[in-house]
Amino acid sequence: MKPELKAVFQQDVEAVDEYLCQNGYISKSDSEEQKVIDAEFYALTAGGKRIRPVLCIEFYKLFGGRDDIVEIASCLELMHTFSLIHDDMPEMDNDDMRRGKPSVHCAYGADTALLAGDGLAILPFEIISDSALKGTISPETAVRLINCLSKAAGNQGMIMGQRLDLISEGKQVDLEFLGRMSSLKTGCILSASAQFGAILAGADEEDIGKAARYAENMGLAFQIIDDILDITGTADELGKPIGSDEKRSKDTYATIMGVDKAYEEAKRLTEAAVAAISDIDGSELLCELAYDLLDRRH
Repeated sequence: MKPELKAVFQQDVEAVDEYLCQNGYISKSDSEEQKVIDAEFYALTAGGKRIRPVLCIEFYKLFGGRDDIVEIASCLELMHTFSLIHDDMPEMDNDDMRRGKPSVHCAYGADTALLAGDGLAILPFEIISDSALKGTISPETAVRLINCLSKAAGNQGMIMGQRLDLISEGKQVDLEFLGRMSSLKTGCILSASAQFGAILAGADEEDIGKAARYAENMGLAFQIIDDILDITGTADELGKPIGSDEKRSKDTYATIMGVDKAYEEAKRLTEAAVAAISDIDGSELLCELAYDLLDRRH
């Protein structure tokens, strides 16, 4: 990414990080009563790429938005972090490390981790509705955002994708199954993130569709690269254990197609993501972001 675009991206990330550390909904304490909130704070401040809130912010700006929307954009990170907490638990992937730190269930116990994930899944709807009640956004916009996020995260979205992931363990699956699973598990929230920005900016349905297509293609490419890195990466680079797919006897794009062909498929999807928005003035950062994610090492 060009230095000037990277600087803008980093500004977005820093704004999200600052909000997550200082917002009025979640704060660090030493109280046993507040242990669930402490676990939420621990998970949110462990680091991360902040791709989802950045997508919201940059699509908002792409379609003419000029206000500060970091609070609502951060709702996407809350929902994503909920999924990571639950994904790491023994009943799911049983991963002990996340972003270079002990997973929440290891640091706080499985009971608290379960509740922390639940809390982070619900909080975005409180923040969005509060924004409408305060007049920051219109009630109609709030309803659209809530509808978009609940569909993306719900039992026909991300949660269904996680269910498909679980039932694939120890079974031979085909590329069609993997595409559906990845589109639901990873692509749905990424698509919602891009749509959030477009909706907040008052974009028309055609432009909202372009944002969704960009993120859907990028999301599938993102998952394929994750599959590749689970084979070729290191625990230090990724901040979590490697080889987890093999340990769980899971077929992935990388195991079915081979690493090289899987990368070519991720490249094709990245190009499709870029093509969805490349005719829009000001889309350079989002286009370069897609290519950066294609060639990431963590």
